[in-house]
Amino acid sequence: MRYRELRPSRLNVLGAPEDQPMKAMEYAAKPQVWKSESHMDHNLRVISGNREGGVGISSGISALDQRVGGLDPGGVYLISGTPGPAKLVAALQFLHVGLARGERVFFLTSVEAAGLLDVARAWGFPLDQAWEKGDLEILGFREDFEMRVLRSTEPEDALEELDRLVPHDVTRIAVDPGSMFLQGGSRTLLGRAFLEWAREHPATICVTLSIDTAETLPSSAEWLVHATSGVFLIDRRPDGLFQLLVNRSIPGSTGSDDPVTLQLSPGLGLIEADGDYSRRRSDRPSGASDHVLLVSLGNSTSTELESWAKGTFTTEVVTEPLDAVTRLQGGSSFGCVLVHAPRQRLREAQQVCRATRPLTGAAIVFVSDDSVRSTDRVNLLEAGADDCLSGGADFRELATRIQQAVEAGGKPARPVEVLRSDSKSPVGGLVASDLFKREAERRASDQALSTFGMVRLDSPAVSPPDLELVLTTAVRDEDGDMVTRFGDGYLVLLQGARGDATQAFLSRLRIGLEKRFGGGASLRTEVMIHPSEKDQIGMILRSLDRSDTEQAEPSGLEG
Repeated sequence: MRYRELRPSRLNVLGAPEDQPMKAMEYAAKPQVWKSESHMDHNLRVISGNREGGVGISSGISALDQRVGGLDPGGVYLISGTPGPAKLVAALQFLHVGLARGERVFFLTSVEAAGLLDVARAWGFPLDQAWEKGDLEILGFREDFEMRVLRSTEPEDALEELDRLVPHDVTRIAVDPGSMFLQGGSRTLLGRAFLEWAREHPATICVTLSIDTAETLPSSAEWLVHATSGVFLIDRRPDGLFQLLVNRSIPGSTGSDDPVTLQLSPGLGLIEADGDYSRRRSDRPSGASDHVLLVSLGNSTSTELESWAKGTFTTEVVTEPLDAVTRLQGGSSFGCVLVHAPRQRLREAQQVCRATRPLTGAAIVFVSDDSVRSTDRVNLLEAGADDCLSGGADFRELATRIQQAVEAGGKPARPVEVLRSDSKSPVGGLVASDLFKREAERRASDQALSTFGMVRLDSPAVSPPDLELVLTTAVRDEDGDMVTRFGDGYLVLLQGARGDATQAFLSRLRIGLEKRFGGGASLRTEVMIHPSEKDQIGMILRSLDRSDTEQAEPSGLEG
């Protein structure tokens, strides 16, 4: 496949600078390319990886290598499973074993470099030195990657940029999350172009993909079995172990396809499960119940929280995620890790939980003065938090929740079932009215997805196309928010949002309109919350069956 030269005026979705590498351990506000300054100064030995005697290259998981005979050099593999750390750990092990053998490797990720290195170190795969030397290169997705690619008339242009940025002398590439290209496993133009690029690149490539249930791929993703060299399905069992299922496009090739049982251990990663495996809290250090590490990522309100924490507990305060990891790695022990962050820094808070969970048996409690959606709380719990409070909880409640979390004991990071096993991942973004109706009705009948806010809105001073432009940047389509035309305005579904979160969305929308069109861009809205107002929401959804001219003029809208 030939790629055209990427012009800056085209689709620079990965956001990488043309000629200026970033300094080591530096992270920009918009994720771009993270490299050490010396990454061009080393002549590195490249492992050819040719299969000898029927044995492929190592995946980094010895039990898997013994079962399947290793990976085919130059192959493309999919690591899929329910939400949780196992897929990322498998990708880190895959790169780490290559570095140990003198290879040069590449990671394409949605996590900033410093956070990724912290997580790798916590699971037992220190990559800092390799990154400093240039043996490891890290490329980050821009935060608006999905939106820009999905809106592009030529989304495959992103692959031209990727081809320019990924050296052809790297022998291993990991992509996490692969959903940036594969969009839940559906067969799209971008997904086909990505896999074609991956097959033509000489490196062996592992791509992660989250799915609803790890027992099998959803029907929409079955094409990936034949489009890749193999699919590894990681399923968490009730006893805490993981079962790895092998699904290869060519049956009967080297090795067995029988399941592999693994355990996920801090400092070791995914290893073969022993016979008397158990998760003991004593495996990770924890301190006195009144000793608290406060990771303060907040704003001016942090001072009040810090003062309370110091007066109530024996408290140490850090303001950077890396400092929290350093304290724990240095041997400090705590009864609780208290993470405080505003809504704008939720991603960093998740990274703190994910990086510290393997390092401590302490309870991890997240608190925010802002209202936080249920989807954000799920993400925090999945990252390793034991409890989440938001919306200005008072200090008495916070003290009680901390005490209860400490008494229960810090738990290892585990996948949180966001959806039931029969639920499908929610679609998001700007969609046609018929799809909006079907999807909203499906969620309304699904207990795991039935909490959402619905907003009717229009702006007399702003044309629908201009309003749509601002509106689609304010929603969170990655969490399942949807937008569709409704009469002269729009209908918005905010997944997991109740009253406070819905008002926060409207505040962001008004700010966006004022910035773009000035103070005269008024907004008329009507807010409904499901399931408490399900009858009213149902009536609106039924009206989507009519044509635009037959839809009732929005009434009850407030300025």
